[in-house]
Amino acid sequence: MKAPIEALSGEETARLAKDIFYLNMAELRQFCESHRIPYRIHAENAEGRIVQSADTDRKGVIMDRILHFLSTGEIKSKTVFRRSVTAMDRPDHPLNASDPVLYRHYRNHDREILSLMKQLTGGKFRFGAVAQEVLRTCWTRELAPTYLEFAKLWEKAAAAHSRPNPEWAFLTDVAKGAAGPDWKKRRSQKATAVVAILRKIR
Repeated sequence: MKAPIEALSGEETARLAKDIFYLNMAELRQFCESHRIPYRIHAENAEGRIVQSADTDRKGVIMDRILHFLSTGEIKSKTVFRRSVTAMDRPDHPLNASDPVLYRHYRNHDREILSLMKQLTGGKFRFGAVAQEVLRTCWTRELAPTYLEFAKLWEKAAAAHSRPNPEWAFLTDVAKGAAGPDWKKRRSQKATAVVAILRKIR
């Protein structure tokens, strides 16, 4: 199978490699839809059927699928969270450290979850990409950590996260001292150029 990226010139390939991380989620989803690359999370329901959720994969996962498609022509399979890591109902008791963290129950900005996680991490926990990355990695492997285990995993991941992931373009530029007041305009210009290149992919 011919790699789609082979249709591009050397200059276009270099530009793509350098600036593709400046695409936002809407631009990434548009490319995925054009090439049938999955970007929505699916979950197994109580009847054992796999259904599409309203949630999308993390940007890093979507970028990985797109880059894999561009370099191989192959489409990676969609994310599926199995019934063992998916909540069917909310717990009928206050959360405690031994409860499993389940997809559909865990929600960003949930006050009860935040309070528990703050207690378990000495006040350090915060919702965000690191927490999502830890949990979705676990759920993909059909593992549902307890909140205590999640707290330990989050602390370890947060401590190891010394610099932004490549797909976090703004934070990467902040770390480099390259995120000035015109950053949004510069991002838009880079993204427009990348989208134009990607439109050449068939």
